[in-house]
Parts: sequence; structure tokens; C-alpha cells
Amino acid sequence: MGDVLIFALIQNIFIFSGIFWLLTWVGEYFYKKKNHDTKKNFYECGFKSTTDINIQININFSMLCVFLILYDIEFTMLIPIIVNMTFISTISYIVFFLFVTLIVISLVYDWQMNTLNWQY
Repeated sequence: MGDVLIFALIQNIFIFSGIFWLLTWVGEYFYKKKNHDTKKNFYECGFKSTTDINIQININFSMLCVFLILYDIEFTMLIPIIVNMTFISTISYIVFFLFVTLIVISLVYDWQMNTLNWQY
């Protein structure tokens, strides 16, 4: 029984890693086909760009993305507990409600610190 489980796990790892590398290679192919001539043009002020890289990232938007990913992961961790709610013990209920309380407290804290708003 254990050998079959390990074989299935290794098989899933190979399948998902193959899909990952396939998507990576497809993304690289389409990225190389883009036209980057607009990066070398003058800006509105008339100064020529000193480098070929022109990446503009809003840090507030990036922080919002990080928080949303963290909240998604936290709620994904709650799904097995919610599905098996009838089979868990009292200590599991306490841990579950503590975890939900911490999620709500962190959400309220992020809301009070205005980190969930990426346009100031």
C-alpha cells in the first residue's frame, strides 16, 4: 500500500513539474516575440532613457497582492477543517476559532493601516 502511494505521489510531481516547465517555455517564447522599441523612445519631458529597462511597479498594489495571496492560503488551510467539522475534537474547535480570529484581526489591522487601498 505504501509503495503505491509513493509511486502516485512521484507520478503527480512529475506531471505537475512537466506542466510547469511547459508553461514556462511557452511564456518565454511569447515574451521574446514582443516589440520593445517603445522603451528606447524619449519621455514627455524630453530626456532620453539611460537604460533599456523601464519597469514601473506600484508598491501599494504589490502589497495588496501579497495580502490577498496570504488570505487565500489561510482560507485554503481552513477547508479541511470545515469539511470534517463533525469528526473533530474540542481542541480542534478551539484551534479553528483561534485561527479564524487571527485572520479577522489581521484583516482589520490591514484595513486600519490602509494597506488594502492601493490608490491613495
